[in-house]
Amino acid sequence: MRQNTSSQRASLPFQCFHTCTAPGVDASNAELFVRGVNHSRLKIWIVSFSQNEDVKNPMTYSGSYSGIHRFVAPLNADKSRNLITYYFKIMLSNKDGEPVDVVWYSSLGMSREPPLRQHCYVIELFNTHPQWAMDSVIYQIYPDKFAASSGNFTVDGTKVNTESPVRLKDFEFVNLDETHCGGDLDGVSTMLPYIRGLGCDTIYLTPIFKAPSVHKYDTEDYDVVDTHFGGNGALKRLRTVALGYEMKILLHGTFNHTGDSNPWFDRQEKTGKGALRHKDSPYREIYTFNSEGEAYVSDDKANYPKLDYSSYLTRHLIYEGENSVVKKWTRAPYGIDGWVIDDANQIGDNGNARNNVERLSAICSSARESHLDCLMLGHFGTDPRYALCSEGNVDGTINYTGFISPIRSFFGGINLNGDPTPYTGEDLRRTCEEFAVGVSQQLKLCLVNQLDNNSLPRFYDIIGGDKHLYQAALACLVTWRGIPCIYQGDELGDVITKYEVGPRSMIPFKALKDHHASVNSAETQTVITELTALRRSNPAFSRGTMIFISAGGAYFAYMRLYRDRFSIVLVNASRQQVKFEQGSILFPLLASMYMPEDCGSDNAEDSGEDLLIPLSGRNVRRYDHAEGLEGLYEMLGREKLAVYSYGATRTSKEFEEKFIKELIAGKNMTIPPRSTVIVSNLKK
Repeated sequence: MRQNTSSQRASLPFQCFHTCTAPGVDASNAELFVRGVNHSRLKIWIVSFSQNEDVKNPMTYSGSYSGIHRFVAPLNADKSRNLITYYFKIMLSNKDGEPVDVVWYSSLGMSREPPLRQHCYVIELFNTHPQWAMDSVIYQIYPDKFAASSGNFTVDGTKVNTESPVRLKDFEFVNLDETHCGGDLDGVSTMLPYIRGLGCDTIYLTPIFKAPSVHKYDTEDYDVVDTHFGGNGALKRLRTVALGYEMKILLHGTFNHTGDSNPWFDRQEKTGKGALRHKDSPYREIYTFNSEGEAYVSDDKANYPKLDYSSYLTRHLIYEGENSVVKKWTRAPYGIDGWVIDDANQIGDNGNARNNVERLSAICSSARESHLDCLMLGHFGTDPRYALCSEGNVDGTINYTGFISPIRSFFGGINLNGDPTPYTGEDLRRTCEEFAVGVSQQLKLCLVNQLDNNSLPRFYDIIGGDKHLYQAALACLVTWRGIPCIYQGDELGDVITKYEVGPRSMIPFKALKDHHASVNSAETQTVITELTALRRSNPAFSRGTMIFISAGGAYFAYMRLYRDRFSIVLVNASRQQVKFEQGSILFPLLASMYMPEDCGSDNAEDSGEDLLIPLSGRNVRRYDHAEGLEGLYEMLGREKLAVYSYGATRTSKEFEEKFIKELIAGKNMTIPPRSTVIVSNLKK
């Protein structure tokens, strides 16, 4: 790719690192680490925003250690906002002190021009998101096909034993997507010990309110849990049992539209006062109609009439009233712990998404009034950052752009629409980094990551039933920045392909609970349990920043950093081992973990390395050999490290010793084929 040839330099002799959550950093100060050039040649400013004006403050040199220089400056925040947005300006001088180059450094890397505001670093002065959410692991449930309290599913009056997986061919003439199969919330209650045993402490239920369909996205009555799922009493009982296991409950809220059987709309004319056929209906104003009397709908579905939030009545019914939908279910006796807002990007006024940000924020505020620690997530069909970066709005989203889509494209070569889209590791890194820019670190930790959900083909299917790749992908899911979410049946392993268990198929819960669905599924359950335990053993996974350190054809690697804890994750999806030079890829780890507070001055000469910089967001490979970092690798060698491998290469003492020896040598790193390797430092 052509570089910026108008600059005096195609490269710079220095490398920078900054993270909002580097150890020792709080919301009032910023630290920038630089290596490769004598600190006296650098002049650095931090640029923040106050009342939408750029405010530039010089950074102070505070010492060096092993060739790494630290610059510090206070963050001048706009006190009227919780979000602090900032970037760095770096001037390079020659030995005579004359300026020779200027670059700007933001979350997209270095550029020859000041970064756009949406590309800046962002941190929140006060973390407004539920602290429990960051430490949680979610299990998503499609209630009708998950577990039946009777012990049997019932399909067209036929009892289906749950001792073993259900074969789809046994129901050749039945459309299971349109047939209630008997799963209920009392059945979910019986499975909570099993779900807790996997390491999941939060359940997320797809829509459960009364509706004619199996999937329940066409809500008929927001005040009633569907009788197929056991009614309101079943949700109360589930809440009671969940509290006993210290588990949270999230519900899916279809607040963008109702079903056409809802009495407010009443297409079937059951009440004689529905909005569709009666212009004098008390509910006419909560929908939008064109000049021909046709209702505006969601997703081009005639049975999804769209709610109009310009109406006071709509707002009162959904979130403003004391008995509104949002408030009712977050209060006792139900006391749910959060909502996933369906079609969050479509909610708005007059049949479209007008005032979307305002309406979403109001829904979230209403829920928090009833439940202060309520987790509010959005389900967006488009780029959600416009809402994520709006104060007081959703805490996070189902992370399609920043995880689900790229991870499925990398491992399976298929995008969310089923199109062939083979991703390289570099494609994945670029996609995920570009999505993360301009989003606060605290909010990134509340993004929900999945391999599967009820609207996507099974991940195990799209990777061709390769159990090693599957385990490698599960390791990514649990160690990625954000909240991991296991979709029901993810733990099935080869049972998924053997019995054609689709995203909305009946799950053999009894077989799962007793670990005899198959040998492979028992192994997959063990892997998930190990990974969730590993996640909880190291706060870097749940609260740390995430930095890509390498990416190539069929591999990528990243690290997680938090205070004195870290982890390095290396992923290889190919059938051959991958070996690459370490160079200075661990510079962020070494700078943030081992720089002493009272380090002295360092007047060493420039390293002379050719450190190519990313220009205008185009990440250019750096060619360097990590000169000057030897002392820090020695510090790394003093850490007590643990190594875990998932996939074709499993954890062993021999593998751990070999990997650690290679890591602290600072030369090369090797990732075995079809495996994810995780190395973490242990608590001191």
